[in-house]
Amino acid sequence: MNHLLVTNDYPPKVGGIQSYLWEIYRRLPQEEVTVLCAPHEDSQSFDSEQNHRIIRTKQRFLLPTPQLAKQIRAIVEEQKIEAVLFDPAVPVGILGPKIGIPYGVILHGAEVTIPGRVPVLKQILRRVLRGAKLVVTAGEYSTKEAERAAKAKLPVVIIPPGVDEKRFKPLTPESRSNARSKYNLKESDEVILTLSRLVPRKGMDALIKACAELKLSRPNLKLLVAGTGRDRSRLEFIAKRSKAPAIFLGHVADAEIPTLYGLADLFSMLCRVRWGGLEQEGFGIVFLEAAASGVPQLAGKSGGAGEAVLDGKTGKIISKPKDIQSIKNAISQLLDDEHDRSKMKKSSRLRAETKFSYDNLAIEFHRSILKLKQD
Repeated sequence: MNHLLVTNDYPPKVGGIQSYLWEIYRRLPQEEVTVLCAPHEDSQSFDSEQNHRIIRTKQRFLLPTPQLAKQIRAIVEEQKIEAVLFDPAVPVGILGPKIGIPYGVILHGAEVTIPGRVPVLKQILRRVLRGAKLVVTAGEYSTKEAERAAKAKLPVVIIPPGVDEKRFKPLTPESRSNARSKYNLKESDEVILTLSRLVPRKGMDALIKACAELKLSRPNLKLLVAGTGRDRSRLEFIAKRSKAPAIFLGHVADAEIPTLYGLADLFSMLCRVRWGGLEQEGFGIVFLEAAASGVPQLAGKSGGAGEAVLDGKTGKIISKPKDIQSIKNAISQLLDDEHDRSKMKKSSRLRAETKFSYDNLAIEFHRSILKLKQD
C-alpha cells in the first residue's frame, strides 16, 4: 500500500528518531514508500543512495501551513498515496484531519508528553490523536502518555526502536584489545561508556561525580564521554574540579560507534525526569546498541528507559538517578560481580537479537500500515 511519511526527523540529520525511521523505512517495500521531509546538509548525497522516494521541502522546518498541506495533497495525487503518517503528531500532524485520506501518527515520547500537558496544545494534540486510524508508539510509556492526552483508547500498535544486531555485536578478544589500544586504554582498565547528546536530562553530571569518588578505590576506572551538546563545558568543568577519570571524545564517527560499545565493560546513561515530567526519556536506543554489543547497561528511571533495560537481567535501573551513592553502588556491583555481569552480557545480546531486530520490527510496521487502508 502506497503511503507517505511526513517528518522533520530524517537522515542525514542525526538522532535517535532519525535512526529509527530510517532503519524501518529502508526495510519496507521501497516502491510503496515516499518520505516528505525538510532539507539538511548533505541530504542530496544521502537521498541519492536510498531506494525509496525522498522529497525535500523548501522550508527548513515543517510546520502545518497551507503551503505544506498543498504539497502533501499534490504528492498524494501524483504518487497515488492511500495513507499518510505524521511524525511528530504536533505540529505537522495537525494537518492529518485536513488531508482527506486516512492518517496515522508516530509517537516516541517527549513530543507527546510536553504538548499533552500544556493546556492549549493539549486540545490540539487530542484532536489529532482521536482522528488517527493508527498510532504507532515506542512502548508502554508513550502509549500511556498518548491515551492520557487523548482521554480515549487509541488504535495503538507498539513498534519499539530496534537495533542492527549485525552491526552492533560483541568484539572478539583481539578486536577488543586493539580497540582499547586505539583509545589508550589498558586491558586492566574498568571502562564505562556514556554516549548521547550532552544535555542535562541525560544525567552525565551525576555519573561524572560518582566516577570521581569511585576513582579513589578503583584506580583503573575510566569514563568515556562520547557526544556533543550544550552541556559539554559544564560537564568538563565538573570533571576537572572533581578530578574524575573522564575522557571527552566529542563527536564520534558513525562507523566508530560499534567499536566504542565493544571495548566497554559497562554502558551508562542516567536519564532523569525534569520539569515536573515534561522532560523524560522516550526509550533510549543507545541501551539497545549496548545490549547488542554484549555490554550491561546502567539507566536512570525516566520514561521508557525501563522498557529498554531489564532491571537485574540486562543491567540496572537507578530509581534516584541524581543520588551519587546509589550510582556508586550500582557501578561497583556490576563491575565486581563478574559472574552476574557475564549473564547480563548474554541476556542483553539475546534480547537484542530476538525482540529488537529491525528486520522483524519492519515487518510489524508494514502490517500496521495496512490498517490505514481506506475501508
